[in-house]
Amino acid sequence: MMTKKHLYFKGFASLLLVVIFVITGCKKKDISDEIVNPVDNLTPLCFTAGGDGAKIYMDVHGELPTIPMFEYSYDRKTWYAYIPDTTVVTLENYGDKVYFRGDNPNGLSLNTVSYVSFRIKNIPVEASGNVMSLIDTTCRLKTIPSKYCFSRLFAETRITTAPDLPATTLTDYCYYNMFGGCELLMKAPKLPAKTLAPYCYYHMFAGSGLNSAPELPATHLAEHCYDYMLSKCNSIYVAPSLPATQLAPYCYSSMFDWCSNLMTAPKLPATTLEEGCYMNMFGACVNLSKAPDLPATNLADYCYEHMFYACTSLAKAPELPATKLAKGCYRNMFNDCTALTQAPELPATVLAKHCYDGMFKTCNQLTKAPELPATELVYYCYYEMFYECFQLKSIKVHFTKWNDSVITTCGWVYDLLHKGTFYCPASLPQEFGPDRIPEGWTVETF
Repeated sequence: MMTKKHLYFKGFASLLLVVIFVITGCKKKDISDEIVNPVDNLTPLCFTAGGDGAKIYMDVHGELPTIPMFEYSYDRKTWYAYIPDTTVVTLENYGDKVYFRGDNPNGLSLNTVSYVSFRIKNIPVEASGNVMSLIDTTCRLKTIPSKYCFSRLFAETRITTAPDLPATTLTDYCYYNMFGGCELLMKAPKLPAKTLAPYCYYHMFAGSGLNSAPELPATHLAEHCYDYMLSKCNSIYVAPSLPATQLAPYCYSSMFDWCSNLMTAPKLPATTLEEGCYMNMFGACVNLSKAPDLPATNLADYCYEHMFYACTSLAKAPELPATKLAKGCYRNMFNDCTALTQAPELPATVLAKHCYDGMFKTCNQLTKAPELPATELVYYCYYEMFYECFQLKSIKVHFTKWNDSVITTCGWVYDLLHKGTFYCPASLPQEFGPDRIPEGWTVETF
């Protein structure tokens, strides 16, 4: 039976390595001890104790083909071997510092389950210096060498500040969940990269204590690059600017999901969208009362799906000028927006599968539905569109037949409480129920 490779370091081999480092002065010949100017971003990763007795561990999770090796120092002159899963550093007094460095050209982690991460016990610490010192002792490298490189590195730790992240060339998942759940972290580091990689910031600060979002200067996006990046950051009130005009699939998906205090959305100037680009972007942002303008006329599959889901302070929907739809483009877009009183016009005359599926579901303050000019229905196009819109009193459609074979209007007027008026062509069969014309409504034909 194979033994996890990192377990070898817990036995005789790890003790022998420590002895070798002690005998040789605890130094590696190929690492310079020169003290460099911190202004030049050449200071190694540093932890500063916020009280007495902070303990710093580094854990190995899963199974790595090669265990990264590090050194630590209290003065940046004398360096000691640091072996993950074995070495523990204690900062005895408030203000004590420890520095970390290592030459790890293959990165620190393999994937989302096989990685190394810091663990801080007893006392919060400030993190500072250059995180790239963990893979390049000179601190000069600005290219992240591998996928998942810093995955979960500080997740759930008691850090109050973040180290510098100077890399300008990123890789897939390189910062995945790096500061996720860091509830004491209030300020994000600068993110200078202008060209992103797939999933590079995925869950990066999710559930952290950030009270302001980092600047995001990137103009070349990648699929899922900002996915869940700031999810559940409940102290962020203003979204950062998003300057990119060329999007990527799912680039902003769930970016601000459950940011319960977000009040100001960014401008979204793109006119051509990509698949899922804004999916659930502001989901459950319950204090967002004004939606950004959405000028795009070239839609993509699922581009706006769940975009404002459960935005319970949103009273007015943005204009939606597109006349050509895409699969699932508006699916559940305003689902559970319980304050919505003004729906947008929907000018498209040709529908797509799932295009309006659940679009206004449970919008129980909406009194007037947008006019629906399409004359032919398609698969799931109006499915649960006005489900439990209790106050709705007016609907106008232009289609001439119901079509159960493709579930076009299943549950679309379920549980409408008030009497209202249904406007439709004279050729449409006058059938009533949750899948047809609301029970008790007056029908006016044209």
